[in-house]
Amino acid sequence: MKNAARSLLLVACCLLSACSSPSLAPDPVLRARVDGLNKEAFLNRYSDIPRSLDCGWQALTLVNDSLPGYTDGRMRAFNNLAYAYYMLDMTDSAHACLDSVELLDPSGSNAEVEHTIAQLTRIRLLQRECRLAESYGLLHDVGDISSLRRQRHRNDANAYLYDFARMEYYITSLTLNYHYRNDAVASSSGTELTPDTRDRMQLILDRVEADMPSFKCDYSEVLALNYAIAHSHYRLAAVSTDKLPALSRAFQYIEHSQRILDMPGHYCDYHQANLYQLRAFIGADTSWGDDLLRLHDSLPLLPVSVDTVLDLFHRSTDMFFDTPDPYQHLGAVVAAAEYCLRVGDTVQAEDYYAMALADTTWRDGMAPKFEAMLYDGLLRSQLSTFDFRLSTWYDRQVSLLSFISKNEREDVLLQRRLDTSQSRNRFYAWATGIGAAFVIILTILVFMLRRRSVRLRRETLALQLAKRQDVERIANVETCLSVLRHDINPFLSYLQNKNLSPALRQEVLDQLLRTFDNIKNWTSLSIPSGLQFRASVFPLEEVFESVNASCARLDHDVDLIFYPTTLQVRGDRQLVEILLRNLVNNALQHTPEGKVTVYAELYPDDNRFVHIEVDDTGTGMDADTLENLFRADKTINVGHGFGLILCRYIIKIHDDNTLRGCRIWAESTPGQGSTFHCLLASEGNKDWSPEPWRKNNKHDYGTHQDNDCGR
Repeated sequence: MKNAARSLLLVACCLLSACSSPSLAPDPVLRARVDGLNKEAFLNRYSDIPRSLDCGWQALTLVNDSLPGYTDGRMRAFNNLAYAYYMLDMTDSAHACLDSVELLDPSGSNAEVEHTIAQLTRIRLLQRECRLAESYGLLHDVGDISSLRRQRHRNDANAYLYDFARMEYYITSLTLNYHYRNDAVASSSGTELTPDTRDRMQLILDRVEADMPSFKCDYSEVLALNYAIAHSHYRLAAVSTDKLPALSRAFQYIEHSQRILDMPGHYCDYHQANLYQLRAFIGADTSWGDDLLRLHDSLPLLPVSVDTVLDLFHRSTDMFFDTPDPYQHLGAVVAAAEYCLRVGDTVQAEDYYAMALADTTWRDGMAPKFEAMLYDGLLRSQLSTFDFRLSTWYDRQVSLLSFISKNEREDVLLQRRLDTSQSRNRFYAWATGIGAAFVIILTILVFMLRRRSVRLRRETLALQLAKRQDVERIANVETCLSVLRHDINPFLSYLQNKNLSPALRQEVLDQLLRTFDNIKNWTSLSIPSGLQFRASVFPLEEVFESVNASCARLDHDVDLIFYPTTLQVRGDRQLVEILLRNLVNNALQHTPEGKVTVYAELYPDDNRFVHIEVDDTGTGMDADTLENLFRADKTINVGHGFGLILCRYIIKIHDDNTLRGCRIWAESTPGQGSTFHCLLASEGNKDWSPEPWRKNNKHDYGTHQDNDCGR
């Protein structure tokens, strides 16, 4: 009733605190007080269990009263209380505390590790009650705690908590296999281990011994883990052909634990009793046979005489009775009495059994395996002679053995199911791995094929481009010959005129030379790596003056007008002169009378460009002529020569080497004249303003031939 009432109180306390929410920021002083109480409860869990219990309750009360939002502190307090109740064998209260941990909101920074610790404590409770299938099922659910190892590195401030959980996992795993399975008896004498259990214990031992150097926890946990490892090595030695290596490892951990207990402030009856009892178990084991003396020569701590073993059992029993743990009371008495019966000391055995019967701290069902061994010993001892309790003991023993046998069968069935599931999972993992590898290989092959396809496509495009370039070169040669014939025919006609004045004849010859120079420049520009682009910033006025001085005016009825300009251009000055000279010569050639005007301004739509116009009052062009004006394969047929082809190439080179967007286009009206426009990169013209004589009309660029080299 007391345990049940305490359980209800704990669950109600947990639910009340879980529903509350913090209204203020946590008080660091109160939080430090809670952490201090929890730490004190943790450190006293073996040496002073009542003190541990009191500190745990103080921490929980303080959290509930003053820090309702401190989930980590509440979980730690419940886990400390559960461990204390486990040590006192108050099962109901321990389970209630563990239930409270699981009911709390898992929002704390340490929530996962506290839940894991609660599960491990519950597994220990189930093991004591011989509920093996349930305990192993929970242990299987906990997993390999690899996530705790990763979290520990991210939360170094609470490293001891994560290491405590990992150490408890190893202790719980080893204890289940060496003590609660395989019909193990209290003294572990003559108990065989199944091959699966041996393999499982060895695997756990390898893992824990590899992890031990990194553990940081209190000395009590180190002592508990040392005991579990030493006991496991001893059990493996008992069933091994070569016993010495494993037994030596067991005594290394026993000696290490004894050195810790001999340190000032580290002595604890509970851990010292464990060491005495383990040495007694080893000395009482009948599996050593004739090798006992040989083993003793290598291991001086190994007890070989009956008196020594009896003395160790007596010491451990007395020490365990000084602790408040009734489970250990019963286990110590049964182990010592069992050995006394085996060596024929029935008087001492009767004394131990009488001690067990007189002990009021243990209860029925507390430890079914120890209790069954107690009744078995009572039935075999002198105390059972003509005792009226004989039938009661016998019935109780049969009931306990039936309960234990049932749980062991359930454990075996569960283990088989888990092993089958694990094998199936391994098969699925292999299948998944092979499938993933196949997918990866297939992906790599597809990627390689795709890369090869892209490479082949690029090579094909390069071949096509080279072919087009070859065709274009051939076309250029043909075009060159056609243009050459087209451009020089008028001048040849002039030269055949015998009445031509010497001055005009010289002008015609100069024009022929400029035509050949155009062909040379166009050929250099149209061949890759030909004429090099030399960028600079230069005044456009100087280009106007140079072009004005070099243009041929065979018909003096045409006026050539260059409007002054202060604009500057970024580009290749030589190419810009060639560009403008060809535009002007083209305008003069197609203007029988009137005028040709050249002027420049900042482009109204984008001040990054200088807009140059060459305007004439000549014959003009129709729409078909405009459409083919800048095409190298069509220009000759529409009555224009190399000049416009060369202009297109010059604009393209400027577009590639300066701001993208340089372009050239033309507008024309048949019978009224044409206007050629080009855009070049502007530089240093921020303060430019139009001259007062500049044209005021706005141009309509609606119908024109546009050669946008930037697209």
